[in-house]
Amino acid sequence: MICREHDGAIVMVKQHDHGKLAGELAIWFKEEHVPEEGRRDEVLWAVAEHDRGWIDLDETPFWNDAEHAPYSFIDFPVVPKLTFYKRGLDEIEARTPYGALLCSLHFERLIKISGLDYPELTLYQEHEEERRSRIHRELEVSKPIGEDELYYDARLLEFCDDLSLYLALNEPGSPKSEEHPWWREGFSGSEDFSFTSGRTITVEWKDKSTLVLDPFPFKKTVEVAFMLKRVQQSEIAKRGIAPAYRDTPEEECRIVLTALNES
Repeated sequence: MICREHDGAIVMVKQHDHGKLAGELAIWFKEEHVPEEGRRDEVLWAVAEHDRGWIDLDETPFWNDAEHAPYSFIDFPVVPKLTFYKRGLDEIEARTPYGALLCSLHFERLIKISGLDYPELTLYQEHEEERRSRIHRELEVSKPIGEDELYYDARLLEFCDDLSLYLALNEPGSPKSEEHPWWREGFSGSEDFSFTSGRTITVEWKDKSTLVLDPFPFKKTVEVAFMLKRVQQSEIAKRGIAPAYRDTPEEECRIVLTALNES
């Protein structure tokens, strides 16, 4: 789950819903592969499905006694997290080996950023390194991977994942001082896209339904939507996290993404 607190409630977004939102963002992204023989369809599918390993886990949230809050994707126990990472990657590879390569690299980056050090992590990383090497060898025979292609696709997944997380982790309309700290200075890596001319993409809320991005990364103004639940903490205290979550109705959050000179 992606979780944040707001006005006496815990706002909760399923990881796979966040992934589908990332896929929607990727569809409208300004840059596309230069080669006509690129893997665009595979990449878009992989971006949308990159967190599919969480589908079953997110049906029922787990309570973290130490933090007095639901476990989120950030603090979820490492061993089951890695198990479901692998399961998701296996499912992605069955559909698109290149997509699995891309997502495996993405998770490797997240693990390194986390700074965690567990024996289980070492085993997972060794397994994924073998997966990536095997996919490279197999695709070298049928459809070789260009290094520029892989680098661009990795940046695309990283940015769309980050922006989707930003939308889930911030209350629409929040001032900069109340934003989640990860992106207050912009989206790391976005300066690598050619259209930014080396600038980092930054965001700021115009109002409770409009987010301004500069430089603007999409082909046009985009309206996106995702589902969330606002689970009242009073209900959690009375009934427990599982029934409180189950009986809270979903609501749709709709956000317009626009450029600075159009806002």
